[in-house]
Amino acid sequence: MGTKTIGKVCIMGNATRRNRIGNSHAGETICVLSRGFFGMEKLSATTRIIFNALYSFAQKKDARAEFTFSELAARYHISYASVSRGMKKIYDFFKKGETPCTYALKEEVQVPELYIYIPDWLRFAQFPTENGTVDLTHNQILILSYIMHQSSHLKRWNRTQAGISRDLDISPSTVSEAITRFDRLGILSVHCSSAVRNKAANHYERTFYTLNYELLGEVREQTIHNLKTLPRTVRDADARTDRERFYAARKRVAWTHANTVKRALGQDYLDLERAVSELELQIAKAQHQKELASVRALMERRMEIRRAMRDFLLSRGYTEEDLSPRFVCKDCEDTGVRKDGTLCNCYLPPSPGGKP
Repeated sequence: MGTKTIGKVCIMGNATRRNRIGNSHAGETICVLSRGFFGMEKLSATTRIIFNALYSFAQKKDARAEFTFSELAARYHISYASVSRGMKKIYDFFKKGETPCTYALKEEVQVPELYIYIPDWLRFAQFPTENGTVDLTHNQILILSYIMHQSSHLKRWNRTQAGISRDLDISPSTVSEAITRFDRLGILSVHCSSAVRNKAANHYERTFYTLNYELLGEVREQTIHNLKTLPRTVRDADARTDRERFYAARKRVAWTHANTVKRALGQDYLDLERAVSELELQIAKAQHQKELASVRALMERRMEIRRAMRDFLLSRGYTEEDLSPRFVCKDCEDTGVRKDGTLCNCYLPPSPGGKP
């Protein structure tokens, strides 16, 4: 952790080397520790992750953080809903850029006095255990990054767990559980000195941490290698998922107007629709049983109800077209596949912006 002036130089220099769209997993992001930087509100772990990402990629005056909500969710292993909630809380720190997914820092946002760096590879790392591999939680990544940061700056760094809890604004029990887990995974060794000269002023035992840099280096190399050599089948599956989400969203938008009109028409119109559906079932049953007289009577009744539905629509200022979905692509009706099973012209590979 450094002063505001030193921090500004370090942050700016690091930001210029970082991949701005977030594809590099060998980089690092800033984690703000300055108390009062976020005001009186205490941010959740996921919200702090989002803020740190956007803040890190939008440091220089002309820099922009370019992330869609989906990209943030995938990159940092958090849900889309959490990203949305988090953005509402931190929106005051940023202003929109030229595109909807581009964010820039507002002029009044200052560089924090206290900060650490969080290596991106830790978010994707799998640490070996006797029963396989495990990954770390968001808070454990923050705590480990804090210890790594302090150990790299000080020859013999020590801190009580209560002190780490205060510095990171994380509960003491979470810090204690994280330290215990790091010890079991072999990431670090913990030594608590009982000597009087090593006691803290409040009589807590000072805790010394020794990081296993050999293990951390091996896991880092393996993690980056796995990310760079991601199997093509996995990438294809991710691409299919992106397309499915895209077309599902398109269909929802296409039906939005029709559903709004139906809600405006009220229960009376829905009752007429339900009556038509029931008549169609009765007609199909009568046709199967070859009861021609019943079929004719039921079809006439269906026509009467449909005329009543058209009159009802006109009396409210609507037409039957208002109840139809407004597809962007009429060839495939926003599914990406035509009725004959062939791919539509609108079915394209997804772009970095998250659209096909």
